[in-house]
Amino acid sequence: MKKNTIIFSAMALVLMAAVGCKKTFVEQDPYNSSVVETLFYKTLAQCNTSTQVAYRYIDWDSWWQTQNWRFLSGEAASDNAWIGNTYQNTHASWDAVAQYTIDAGNDRVEGHWIELYKAIGIWNGEIEGIEGASIDENSKKQFIAELKFLRAWNYFDLVRNWGGVPIVTKILSPSEHIPRSTTKEVYDFIINDLKECAAVLPKKSQYPAEDKFRASKGAALTLLAKTYLYTEDWADAETTAKQVIDMGDYDLETSFGNLWSYTYKNGIESIFEIQNSSTQVPPLPYNAYIAPMNSVADGGWGYISVTSDLENAFKAEGDSVRLQWTINRHGLPVAGDPNNPSFDGRPYTGSGTGASKSGRFSRKRYIPKAERPANGRYALDDIILRFADVLLIHAEAAAMQNHTAEALSSLKRIRDRVGLTTDMMLSGRDLINAIRKERRLEMALEGDRLYDIRRWKDQNGKPVIESIMGPNGSFVKYNTQESTDYYETNNLAEPQDEGIHFNPAVNLLWPIPNSEVVSSDGVVTQNPGY
Repeated sequence: MKKNTIIFSAMALVLMAAVGCKKTFVEQDPYNSSVVETLFYKTLAQCNTSTQVAYRYIDWDSWWQTQNWRFLSGEAASDNAWIGNTYQNTHASWDAVAQYTIDAGNDRVEGHWIELYKAIGIWNGEIEGIEGASIDENSKKQFIAELKFLRAWNYFDLVRNWGGVPIVTKILSPSEHIPRSTTKEVYDFIINDLKECAAVLPKKSQYPAEDKFRASKGAALTLLAKTYLYTEDWADAETTAKQVIDMGDYDLETSFGNLWSYTYKNGIESIFEIQNSSTQVPPLPYNAYIAPMNSVADGGWGYISVTSDLENAFKAEGDSVRLQWTINRHGLPVAGDPNNPSFDGRPYTGSGTGASKSGRFSRKRYIPKAERPANGRYALDDIILRFADVLLIHAEAAAMQNHTAEALSSLKRIRDRVGLTTDMMLSGRDLINAIRKERRLEMALEGDRLYDIRRWKDQNGKPVIESIMGPNGSFVKYNTQESTDYYETNNLAEPQDEGIHFNPAVNLLWPIPNSEVVSSDGVVTQNPGY
């Protein structure tokens, strides 16, 4: 088939993405010449293979597309991390995110938007193909439910980044432009799809070993509970999380450190994870974001270095277990790696050569030296949903309804694992704050922090981020007036007042990419302030 005219709109790209081409954004073939659609989706095997392949598009097997934004936005735009890399001057678009000087032309925000919609296009195309396939109804329903789960995850990411977005459920023609739905409409769409998925998908325990990677009933319910949490539907969030807790498929790993083992694959705590492999022939998906998030001195790129503010939060709680398994600190041993007794975080030394902002990096994204593959294709899986998150969702939703005993029970399970006592007399706002603090420590550097502090409200009904970022924010005040951290305060190549430009009238959402607004002839409108 011949090429169509090049289309720059992400809405039009969902047409081209539906068949899985992987060229540059502006050089896409709408169809892969090796696939003739009328000859595919004919057999059960073809539908199964198509669904299996669909999972790779949840992160696109690349460091800078969806994974980059997950940590750039979710962590470096919060009080958990800096951009980190201060020895290069080629990342102004990264800095703009963390410093809240971002505009609608930012290539990082554009790249993430496009990749999310390209994946949605692929999944929509597969859903349409499988719907017309002559296969048994049970298999058809399961394959479609798996694809809708993946699509729901992308819409969840879209709505928490940009608010209301266009809802695309079919293959579009190049001339079609769909306007933004409201935030509520997007959340309702996600909820409806996930309910359908949960009713159809098998439990994780019902899958054979080779299929544990597939979306399950527990995965659908977990994302559903998390969606309810974001919409402040506390009753449904609590009830749905409790369904997952009572399911019997999941539990906490005995040791927190087990989760970050290089060989950890679909274990008891994992509800949904991206599968990665070191295999180069054939080239299976691998975890391409390991190198960017490690120290330059240890073969990494030095991005997303951890703040002393986060380290202090662990210390204030006496939480030594999660501290060592969450943060690699310059000059200290790396947990679980006897070959790295003194981590080199390449901090500021006076010259700035090869320096990182803080000398701290994520242990959760670190590979022990003896286990690193020679080809650099890291097989560490990326856990997207895990049981600890379910317990924290349940605890938070219960606490917001003054279901104190239920909230404390789930909170205690999280803290017991790492040897911390729980004050069982907590209630009301004190209990809510304790759960929020626990969520920061348990889920640190997994990509949720910014979205948590955006959605949480203080006692006056204002987003918690307003008290952390901005000219009067606690994070800005700590860094500019209180911090005694030598590395951070002496390396001003990344500004110490990160977050000072946060404006609650603008920055509770990111800008819609300007290219999308322009190419849609204004059908897709911009967020306020950009």
